[in-house]
Amino acid sequence: MKLKLFVLACLSVFFGCQSGSIETGVPEKFAEFLSRTVVQVKYLKTEAFHGENRHLMPDSLTKSEALQDIEMLEYLLSTSYSGYEYWQKEGVDFGAYFGHLHSFVQENLSVDTKSFEKEISGILTQLRDGHISFVGEGYHGAYRHKAVYFCDVLIEKTTGGRYQVINSKNKSVDTGWFFTEPEPETFLFRTLSAPGKDQFLLGVFSYEMVNRKNLSFDDHVLEVPFRKSRLLNARFEDKSQFYITRKNDIPAIRVTGFGDELYPIMKDFMHAGTELRNEKVILVNLFNNGGGSSVFPQTFIKNLNGSVQWETYWAELTSPAIAEYYANMDLSERLEVSPALQQLKARYSNKFEQLKRTPVKSWTFSETEMKPVRGKFAGKMILLTNRRVLSAGENMVGSSRSIPDQIIIGENTGGSAQFSSTCEYVLPHSRLVLKLPRQLIFIPGLEECVGYLPDYWLDTQDPVEEVMSWLKDPNHYQFQYPNSYAEMLETMTPSIVLPEDVKIARPSLEIAEAQTQFSGKWFGVSDGILDHMLVVEKITNSSDVDAIYAWGVAYQWGINQPGWERFKGVFEDGKLILGRADGSQTITYWINPDGNMSSVYERPGIYSRSELTKLE
Repeated sequence: MKLKLFVLACLSVFFGCQSGSIETGVPEKFAEFLSRTVVQVKYLKTEAFHGENRHLMPDSLTKSEALQDIEMLEYLLSTSYSGYEYWQKEGVDFGAYFGHLHSFVQENLSVDTKSFEKEISGILTQLRDGHISFVGEGYHGAYRHKAVYFCDVLIEKTTGGRYQVINSKNKSVDTGWFFTEPEPETFLFRTLSAPGKDQFLLGVFSYEMVNRKNLSFDDHVLEVPFRKSRLLNARFEDKSQFYITRKNDIPAIRVTGFGDELYPIMKDFMHAGTELRNEKVILVNLFNNGGGSSVFPQTFIKNLNGSVQWETYWAELTSPAIAEYYANMDLSERLEVSPALQQLKARYSNKFEQLKRTPVKSWTFSETEMKPVRGKFAGKMILLTNRRVLSAGENMVGSSRSIPDQIIIGENTGGSAQFSSTCEYVLPHSRLVLKLPRQLIFIPGLEECVGYLPDYWLDTQDPVEEVMSWLKDPNHYQFQYPNSYAEMLETMTPSIVLPEDVKIARPSLEIAEAQTQFSGKWFGVSDGILDHMLVVEKITNSSDVDAIYAWGVAYQWGINQPGWERFKGVFEDGKLILGRADGSQTITYWINPDGNMSSVYERPGIYSRSELTKLE
């Protein structure tokens, strides 16, 4: 059957350059991974999840129920996951994975649901995809971000080509020393500086946590401690998802997300592009922008610049399950629905009945190229980015390249764009929710789980103020570490309240050391937005822990008052788990090799990460 190729609505309307398309066959960019544009499949009725309350998972499954869930899982992954063929070519053996699942189920007459969930989610350890996830009693993702770990050392390149420490708050490294590693550029991350000076933050770029590194200074090797970026501690008092303030007569735009549900607010954001055309400098703070619809950032750029471009090579997957997901989406309860989502629902709804009769999975392709286009905006655009700029947030970064004078400052974005636009399905018996992206995208300069690299890296908890200082007096600007990382944490004032009767009891000698280290106060920032504190008051034994979970204020999340709640916790597999008896809320904590703590907060529709440090 000859497919009539189409260009995605958001691309055809909002990209400023001509889309290339191919009537038959697979384009060269995708030929390594996709062999055919159309494949016959069977039709299985699927159950979509659109954010409604989900039935609680049962304690166990019969063998028959478990096998039916595995059949549905295999059907959904093979027909409706845009990364299926891609990861097969990368060496992931889905056949062996499903064979393992069948063997696991065949061993018993019934299957514990938690064990079933654990086995099913095992495939995610082989993938690197910021959109796919399985949600059951816990959250299971395939996202592993590559980040920079810093060490409170600033280095300048001298006129003689050597690299000298000009500022250090690291006890292991003295100001004035020369950095004498054989390949110094590997550890140097360019930061803001005065004209004519090349200055760098000393760091390590890694998927894995880096606590210490042996490095050479003045031709002597010493062990240098490293830690997470200070940007993780940056906080903003966001009372809206979009607003503009002026600092030093420079418009500072703050936009925290591009979700379809924000359409009323996004109309103001998109229109702001027209109003800002005559500005000399625009600062756009994208920190923690988790994405949504790419229509909104591209329309803003188009209104600002008169044209918008983003070089992409785009493949969109259609299957019976994907069509069924959109056909059954109820938009009647939403106050305002973006045109793009309406078009998406209409398009797939029209295809659903035909796909039930003649079930196939099919691909359509489009591409956009960067071409010299004269825009209307002659000013400078500065984008502030961090690791939690994802998906459509990264679209804002990519499409802003339509503006000739564009600078990215901060840290690398999250890198969650190669597989995008998720549909959510429920396995019939375990009630496990699968979030599967339906698009496969190749974007020059954007690697999955790495993201866009900034032009200038920052290591500060006050990124907006740092950039404004640089803009105000660039000729005399000099970044300085004002204090050590530990001192910075001590001076931070979290917007958190605790009960008056907080009392931390010293664990008895009978408690294992691996558990006693949880005792005390821990502080972090959930998703870089919400202040988060854990107080472990008393550890009686591994199944009896008294703890307080406390939170601050995050206006963009609708949390306008700080609060706290006491929990009874338990230790499982080295992790402290707090939760409500009905399973509606779970908070899991574990201590990393560097002595810091990570956590995951989960309740229906909510998944949040935190990195916490112990407060002495």
